[in-house]
Amino acid sequence: MMQKHGVIDYVVVGEGEETLAMLMKHKGDAKNITGLIYRDQAIDKMVATGRRPQTLDLDQLPYPAYEKLKGYPERYSLPIFNYPRAPSTSAISSRGCPYSCSYCDRSVFQKSYRFNSAGYVYNHMRHLNQRFGIRHINFYDDQFTFNQKRIQELTDMLSENPLGMTFNCAVRAEHVNPDLLKRLKIAGCWMISLGIETGDQNLLHSLNRKVNLNKLAQRVRLIKDAGIRVKGLLMMGLPGETEESIQKTREFLFSLPVDDFNLTKFTPFPGAPVYKNIRNYGEFNEDWSRMDCMHFLFIPLGFTRKRLEELHISFYRQHFKRPRVLLDYAAMLWRSPDSWRRFIINLGSFIRFARSGKRFSGN
Repeated sequence: MMQKHGVIDYVVVGEGEETLAMLMKHKGDAKNITGLIYRDQAIDKMVATGRRPQTLDLDQLPYPAYEKLKGYPERYSLPIFNYPRAPSTSAISSRGCPYSCSYCDRSVFQKSYRFNSAGYVYNHMRHLNQRFGIRHINFYDDQFTFNQKRIQELTDMLSENPLGMTFNCAVRAEHVNPDLLKRLKIAGCWMISLGIETGDQNLLHSLNRKVNLNKLAQRVRLIKDAGIRVKGLLMMGLPGETEESIQKTREFLFSLPVDDFNLTKFTPFPGAPVYKNIRNYGEFNEDWSRMDCMHFLFIPLGFTRKRLEELHISFYRQHFKRPRVLLDYAAMLWRSPDSWRRFIINLGSFIRFARSGKRFSGN
């Protein structure tokens, strides 16, 4: 990367807070700052200073300087129909994932899992509410509920001293149980995202995704029974993907009481185990300017890019034609009025998206 782009002088390896802070204070002494790759002009080479140990106490970090974001929070809304009230925002309360799915990038956090304490998360939410009027938060943690003790403490705080806020989170199916869901619902959880990835059990096994689809379906129904919305997270174009596996995914998803889903375009990243041999499974155009999971840069054997795009568009079209889905979105007139306001304003863009599959940017 640095060899191709001469304007880059430094790259932070791993977590950046401490390394970046030291670089800002001691810019001329990069060789003594752990966690960097820098351009040594004297010898015209890239020099690595090693990886900084993961000893950072996350509770010692200040809250992000939201006030420096121009137009915050109005210009940073969540996707429509993903929140009940505005203003909405996003936050992260933990880092990493202890599991070993072959498609996940592990270059930064490796296999570690660390988190902010329940008290820190509660105070962070209160800060967002009191300082910026935030009424809904989407937690983008990979494993929000992995540490059950933390969630018990947080839900107790939110139940005993409510902030008048709701939130979304992502969980792994194995962590879902009735007691957890009851706690989350009382604390204000509005929607839970679950990683489904594909509806082909054999393909899941090949990707080291250790989940049973029948049990996952049971967990989805448990969430719905608890009165919490469900969002499915899927990928298309995985290594080993076939038209049959895509059809299995469609049938599996549509058999579930899922309220929303996100179907990303699989992108192999260098930190993922599958990256090493990815070209054995298809064609890969490693264009970093488009590696955002919104472009088919990897084309599995047996596919063309055109065919993948056709299948991606038809997947969404079929979803939006289902009567249950249409009725649910109509119900959102009351459950998420701000989403409907944004939808009407951007109706032209939405129609173009429905026809072409190209994502639109709503305000």
